[in-house]
Amino acid sequence: MMKKHFALLAFLCSSFMKKKFILIVLLLTSGGFIYAQQFHIDSLQNLIRAANATQNDTEKVVRFSTIGRIYSELNPDSSFHYSEQALRLARQLRLDLDQGNALREMGYALLNKGNYPQALQTLLSAMVILQDRKSEQNVLEGRFAGDDEIMFRSASPHEQRLSEIAFAYQNLGILYANSNNYVKSLQYYLLGLQNAKLSRNIIVESILYLTINRVYLNLKKYDSAFAAIQMAYDKTMQSGYKRYLGSVLLNTGRTYAVMGDTATANEYYRKCLMASEEQGYYRGLVAASLLLADYFTESGRKDTAFAYISNALSASQKMNSPDLSLRVYTALSRYYRNNGNNDSTVKYQALIIKINDSLFNAKQAQQFQNIDFDQQQRKQEIEAAEKEYRNRLNIYILITGLGILAVVAAGLWKRNIFKQKAYTLLEKQKQEIDSQKSTVERALGELKAAQFQLIQSEKMASLGELTAGIAHEIQNPLNFVNNFSEVNRELLVEMKDELNQGNIEDAKAIANNVIHNQEKINHHGKRADAIVKGMLEHSRTSSGQKESTDINALCDEYLRLAYHGLRAKDKSFNAKFDTDFDPSVGKVSIVPQEIGRVILNLVNNALYAVNEKQKQNLNGYEPIVVVSTNHQDEKVEISVKDNGNGIPQKVVDKIFQPFFTTKPSGQGTGLGLSLVYDIVKAHGGEVKVETSEGMGSEFVIQLPVQS
Repeated sequence: MMKKHFALLAFLCSSFMKKKFILIVLLLTSGGFIYAQQFHIDSLQNLIRAANATQNDTEKVVRFSTIGRIYSELNPDSSFHYSEQALRLARQLRLDLDQGNALREMGYALLNKGNYPQALQTLLSAMVILQDRKSEQNVLEGRFAGDDEIMFRSASPHEQRLSEIAFAYQNLGILYANSNNYVKSLQYYLLGLQNAKLSRNIIVESILYLTINRVYLNLKKYDSAFAAIQMAYDKTMQSGYKRYLGSVLLNTGRTYAVMGDTATANEYYRKCLMASEEQGYYRGLVAASLLLADYFTESGRKDTAFAYISNALSASQKMNSPDLSLRVYTALSRYYRNNGNNDSTVKYQALIIKINDSLFNAKQAQQFQNIDFDQQQRKQEIEAAEKEYRNRLNIYILITGLGILAVVAAGLWKRNIFKQKAYTLLEKQKQEIDSQKSTVERALGELKAAQFQLIQSEKMASLGELTAGIAHEIQNPLNFVNNFSEVNRELLVEMKDELNQGNIEDAKAIANNVIHNQEKINHHGKRADAIVKGMLEHSRTSSGQKESTDINALCDEYLRLAYHGLRAKDKSFNAKFDTDFDPSVGKVSIVPQEIGRVILNLVNNALYAVNEKQKQNLNGYEPIVVVSTNHQDEKVEISVKDNGNGIPQKVVDKIFQPFFTTKPSGQGTGLGLSLVYDIVKAHGGEVKVETSEGMGSEFVIQLPVQS
């Protein structure tokens, strides 16, 4: 649809209608949106009439909640009004989850209106209700007329509550992102994602991946941003809930833009416009229009840029959202300043100042900080009370233990009398043991020598897997370097021909392409250099000295190396691997090469397990390996989980013994898990395993934070 519009515009411009260009652009780009907007307004009016007509308060709650949700991206004032209606009825019916939902929607509406302090207070009030397990006692379950899919009423009460908590965390994440606190925003998003996965609400999960992408873009973590937006798109398509598809396409474009692919970015902006028109999504229309306006401004096509800005202005005025108006006024001010229109520049600068003063002025900022501080203080008080309770409980346990110890001591005293009698017999036995000691020591020496040889073999096998992974990591940037070098060679030949023909301008254009490609070659060459340096850092001979190491980065690196190492040996193997890293883990003092070997061994075992199960050709089976981290008090946990065949219960107690293996002869030394156990113990940690035969296994490494 958009392509047809711009083809018509080109025709009109070529027919001496340049003066009417802006008006035509506005009419063409807004036609589909007006139709979609009217469609959504008609649907809303039908919902409102149905809500007012029914005498059933439960149906009113459901419909008012849906109306407030739909209005959340159309008009924050209307969203607040209908969510408030839903809150009043939910309180009368004692529907706690619906109260939490209504408060959350009211908080989101306040956020869009620019009242950040009141938005924070309202969202925290919603969270108090939702985090109380008692809110699961009186819950609407099943399908209701006029309900919104995102409410997830078809799930169990527990899953509904987790879904609402996830959505509330998402709203808090947006609030802190708008306040430029991206670290805290990401913390809330990750907590939300954890609850969304537990609730199995794919719609909320897709929304969280979308907003996580925005934070990663602001934190300049572009690889993570790209992975998050891909997950957002996949989850959106999986759920079929496309209200935020425009936003997903918009942020996909932004991600390509920061990665330097302007053409692909613009294509996604246009897709966003079409999806936003279809869904009546103002925010997507405004944002995509402004980004396209920036592109056309830089390209020198001022009229087209102004048309897009005007389109954004029209959409922002319909939503009456200060933050959208601020973005549009900023674009208009910049446009008029670049075109020397001082009167219009001053006009929009005044509007920008006015919105900034009302949106988040010093007074509001102080109120926001006070509410945030009070919340943190309440959290600390609760944690202190819990710690005091645990201390008292420990004292009671200690007193009880001392009493038991006294009883045991009395029993031990009596037993000591009998031990004295047995001592003489033990002395005689000791002489016999001493005579056998020399024989055992000789056998032990021979065993240690054999064990050393096997350990060296195990290390060389690990080195081979690391080498395969490193080769794969370096291949991608080398492919870029080779491809761009080849293109540059062809371009230089072409430029030489143009120069010989006297076509200076064409030659300059080709030279610009060569320069651009050279920048790509330089970028990917540096990328390959960074990969090599990073691999050498982690592959160098261990000095045994502990270093402050980023656990999440270490896990991610060795997961990829293990996977690509196996792929290098078996091209037919394919498995899904996922990560769930706790950002609070931070850095831990370890010997990175040793812990890297632990992760590599566990991931290799997991990949081997799912590969073996995949060979059974089970219907619907998808091999998955998940590596996650978690920070608990004074410990850090690293988990490697698979859905392979699991470990038979009869051999679980033997898996950490040297030379014991469940693999076929010639495929394992039996020292992998033994080395894992020894390395972790040397770090003062523990290794645990949870397994279910036929279902999979999970190995958990616990390391002390301070050692």
